[in-house]
Amino acid sequence: MKVTILSKKDLPNIEKIQDEFDIFRVVKVKTREKLDMIEFFNKDGVFRGFGKDTKAAYKKAKKALKSYYN
Repeated sequence: MKVTILSKKDLPNIEKIQDEFDIFRVVKVKTREKLDMIEFFNKDGVFRGFGKDTKAAYKKAKKALKSYYN
């Protein structure tokens, strides 16, 4: 398992979502199987998304975050 902290340089969409939902950390986890996980951390908790690649995992984590606040 490989864990990396993502910044604005890694994914340009992060800056917009960080400002909107007050996210202070975005983490990418890569497993041995073909599975990626993106985690958004903010004051209300951790929001995760899983996918075959980073883009799919990012979309699912963003969807989980938006559904929590709606």
